[in-house]
Amino acid sequence: MHFVEHHEGDLRIYAGAIEAAPEGYHAAVVVHRVRPGDGAAPQEVFREDRVCGGYAWPSPEAAMAFAVQRARSVMRREAHPHTHGLSDAAKAAAADGRSVGRRQRPARLAA
Repeated sequence: MHFVEHHEGDLRIYAGAIEAAPEGYHAAVVVHRVRPGDGAAPQEVFREDRVCGGYAWPSPEAAMAFAVQRARSVMRREAHPHTHGLSDAAKAAAADGRSVGRRQRPARLAA
C-alpha cells in the first residue's frame, strides 16, 4: 500500500493506493477534521475505500492524486450544501454571507 497525507486548513486528507489484482491500484481516502487548540481528537468526516467504483489506476501516484481530488470535491460540497443548483452569482453571495434578491429600482416620476 502507498500512502500520502495532505494538510488543508483544519482538514487532514489521507490518500492511499491499494494494489489490485492483476495489476493496478485502487484509490482510497479518509478525511479528518482537526481543530488545533481545543484538545479534541480528530473527527472523521469522510471515508471512501473504493474511490471511482474500484477502478484500477495504472500507478499509485495516479490513484492517490484522484483520491485527494475526490476528497477536496466532497469537502467543497459539504461546506456549502445549500448552494446546489444556484447560479454562480448566488453561490458567490452565499459563500460571502450576502443575500441575492431584487435590486431596488428608482421610483418612476409621474409625467
